[in-house]
Amino acid sequence: MAALAMALFVGCSHDMEYSQPSKEQVQKNVAEKLGIEIDPNQNWNASTAITANVSVNLGLDQEYTLVIYDKNPLFEDDVFYYAKTVVKEGDTATLKLDVPSADSVFYAAVFDSKYRRLVQSAYREDSVLTMSFGAAASESRSNRAAENASIYPDFVRTVADYLNPNVQYKTTATISLDAMKNYPAITNQIIANETSNRNHTLSDQSWYYNPAAYPAHGDGKHYRVASGTEITEVFHINGNGVVNDAVIYIEGKVHLNGNTLNGVTLVVASGGELILDGATSMSNAGRFVILPGGKFTGTQNVSFLVANGAACYNGGTIDLKGELNVNGSDFYNSGTTKVDNLNNQSGGKITNFGSIVARTNNGDSNTYNCTIINGCYMHFTENAGVGTLTMLDNSRLDVDGMASIAGGVYYGQGAILYDKSEINAGRIYLNGTKFTGPTASGTYAVVKSGGMLISQGGDLEAVGNIYFDWNIANFYNHQGQQDYNSTVDNGYTPLSLVKRKNLNYVNEANAPFTIPRGDCTGNGYHDTSEVPTQTIPGEPAVWTYAFEDTPLGDYDMNDVVIKVSENAEDAARLDITLCCTGAANNLTVYLDDMVLFAGSGKEVHQVFGQAAGKFINTVNDGIKVDPITETIRKPANFSFETADFWIKSPSGDVHVAKQGEDPHGIVVPGNWRWPREFQCIKDAYPNFIEFAKDASTTDDNIKKWYETSNGNPVEEYIYTPAN
Repeated sequence: MAALAMALFVGCSHDMEYSQPSKEQVQKNVAEKLGIEIDPNQNWNASTAITANVSVNLGLDQEYTLVIYDKNPLFEDDVFYYAKTVVKEGDTATLKLDVPSADSVFYAAVFDSKYRRLVQSAYREDSVLTMSFGAAASESRSNRAAENASIYPDFVRTVADYLNPNVQYKTTATISLDAMKNYPAITNQIIANETSNRNHTLSDQSWYYNPAAYPAHGDGKHYRVASGTEITEVFHINGNGVVNDAVIYIEGKVHLNGNTLNGVTLVVASGGELILDGATSMSNAGRFVILPGGKFTGTQNVSFLVANGAACYNGGTIDLKGELNVNGSDFYNSGTTKVDNLNNQSGGKITNFGSIVARTNNGDSNTYNCTIINGCYMHFTENAGVGTLTMLDNSRLDVDGMASIAGGVYYGQGAILYDKSEINAGRIYLNGTKFTGPTASGTYAVVKSGGMLISQGGDLEAVGNIYFDWNIANFYNHQGQQDYNSTVDNGYTPLSLVKRKNLNYVNEANAPFTIPRGDCTGNGYHDTSEVPTQTIPGEPAVWTYAFEDTPLGDYDMNDVVIKVSENAEDAARLDITLCCTGAANNLTVYLDDMVLFAGSGKEVHQVFGQAAGKFINTVNDGIKVDPITETIRKPANFSFETADFWIKSPSGDVHVAKQGEDPHGIVVPGNWRWPREFQCIKDAYPNFIEFAKDASTTDDNIKKWYETSNGNPVEEYIYTPAN
């Protein structure tokens, strides 16, 4: 009687024959056990067949291994692949593969003969994936951008351009190096005793209002600090806002300490030095031009402000311990600039063909409208903000902290990267940003970052041969107050929308291309003799088939569970693993008309070497046996979407449930964890019920009810295998 009671509890005994229940009986059982009405459009096979078209043009005359993954194999350890093939340089591979129907984003990786690798993500459009690898694997031709106007006519300027800029500041006076060498010499004594009104003002505007009495330059607004002369007196200039009308040519040394420099051009000659001892400002077309061999230094935490849009130039050395604020100005650097804070607000522009190293440029929203054109090396040791960024050939931008890169209609084009340029940041904050890489064959650029913070869900777009070296798990979507300095991502949540973009990925340890070390490229990229990992990561994707052995079952979905995958060594074969049986019935597993596990006794209890009617691998304190795997030849035109795995039961043949039927047989992606004995699937997987009653849901948590997430599955209802 006890045995009979147990048999009735599970719905059948291993010797009893059953009559097929009516549709009404099944519906009543579903209502009692699951408590819902099944959506008539629900599909219980979670696989779908798609086509992937992947073209490879990497510039190497060889074959590549092409693999389609579920996750990014550069940054994830637990990855599965859906397809693997070989593709030749210049060809397009067309693959048929089965993927989870609820997944939209997949990753293609290409491995060359030395196991160097690139990865690209793609968003599935209906049943098609389209990807194109177009970056070359050749080495860089140079480690410095050419400061050559014929190559970069829009960006390159000369000293002459900045001595006599084309600006709209009334009438621009013309100056020359030869003429400046003959300017009247000035000393501390002249400043103290002979300047206008004895107030250390080197010029005034009275000539402008009475030009007949004050002919051009007749009031001494052009001066020369001779070599060997050191000016320590604090002086002021009250100019008229005409560029180059007031000029000081510095061959010796000039100290600045609270000076007011209104409308003056400071030109520092080779061997000359401008020394900042105290906070000083320039305005009304005031600016500086530092010639090669000249210096601008400072030893205190003070600031130098250029409060206008005048054109500033450094071809020598700037070394300030404080702030250089070229506010709204055009600052061109072809020498070496080292400052604590390099600031340029109000729509200014910084062009760099030399080296710029700064602690920060504030890195907040008021630097978004600063345009940066980098043709060599820039390094911010803390945070930095960029409005529009252009990275020329073989250039590098390092930001150790947060790099804020804006874009879109309010702040400009975003970031444009030329061939073999690189951005390397601790974290990057984006606001409507578009990354544009080079497009010619044999070109590539890299953006490397430890994390990504996005102002809005869709604020990331990339085109061209640009590769991202970052882990998608470190993407965050800004939902609250920005906190640039915190090491904790307060106010940010993991960003899933970014994964929907088509992005190219690379990992420096295994990159197929090299950016050599150099003055402009810093540490370079993958400039190492290390050998990439000599393996292709990942295992074949697994599909779990779970069955109830009777239409009037308890829906613990463990009467038979098998897992099926492509054989890792031979893609023409399948590995089929019998995981458990929670049935008192005698059951046999089939693929089409072929009985499986025939060599082990056919009937599932015999396959496990156990007596009929025993529960095996479904009771936590019950019988636990290692799963049994057999390998068979893959049938022609095999697909998980259409494959017919089924079980023969005394209650009838049990196949995967058809659309709208009760879930007596299901197909689940991955190594699914089944409920333990007598625990209904709706209790073990709380999202299952919402999925079963709504086939049209767009909620990822419900569509992927089988995945592990917060509170899903409920561990106390899940079978725990032996250690």
